[in-house]
Amino acid sequence: MEKKENNIISKKQKNGILLIQKLLEAMHKDIKELMDYQNLGVSAQKIKTKSVRISKIAIALQKSLDIEGGGEVASNLDHLYKHIRFAVARVIDENDFSYLNSAEKVTAEINEGWSKISFAAA
Repeated sequence: MEKKENNIISKKQKNGILLIQKLLEAMHKDIKELMDYQNLGVSAQKIKTKSVRISKIAIALQKSLDIEGGGEVASNLDHLYKHIRFAVARVIDENDFSYLNSAEKVTAEINEGWSKISFAAA
């Protein structure tokens, strides 16, 4: 008897999950690098470029949320992405890196969850 592929979610949905996971991984890596920039004396332009990239990823992830149909999970993710954007805005506007630690923890937690989802969807 042939083993049938798991058809609970479509190939398009699987691809979407993998894309979100890649964006989250990139954002988490960028936040960690930005945290290091404070101690390395990196130029203001490089800090701004990295901060803007993180913010753009967070915006893209926010736009992917189904706020109406996603319930509490989507709402919570929206708030977390806003926090990440706030943290990098503080870096750009005030050279304040103090919120990056919590943003890094947030992205680590979200990444862990999405990693489990993408593994289950594979």
